[in-house]
Amino acid sequence: MAAPAIPPPADGPPPMHRLLLLLPLLLAACGSSGTTAEFDRRIGTYVGRPEADVVANLGVPSRTYEADGRRLLQYEFARPSSRPAVFPSIGLGFGSFGGYGSGVGVGTGLGFGLGGYGGAPEGCILVFESREGRITSFNRNGPGCTATAA
Repeated sequence: MAAPAIPPPADGPPPMHRLLLLLPLLLAACGSSGTTAEFDRRIGTYVGRPEADVVANLGVPSRTYEADGRRLLQYEFARPSSRPAVFPSIGLGFGSFGGYGSGVGVGTGLGFGLGGYGGAPEGCILVFESREGRITSFNRNGPGCTATAA
């Protein structure tokens, strides 16, 4: 009597394991919110241009300062965090099964929001310096001062 045929092994791990192996890569992609170098490159295009161009593109500054023949335009930005959200949860359920009996359930869990917006907002303070109505330099501060390459 011959032994039963054994199917050949599948190539690589089962599908669920493949997904779990990709999870760190997906989380890293969600968390990549740009670089300060790209932010500096984009904002640097305002140097040499009139103040009016900055106001037309970025809106009215949060604050302005004038001293020693120069003017400072300060912008404050806050954007939602790009990190995944992790939060505890409690659930309560009531129900029946096809009219035969009823049940109540209580449970706890840990939720993982993969869409981001989980942490505290990331702020950015951007200050332009202008002389005689033209932008001469800028300075930035904060974790939100990043941009992605277009």
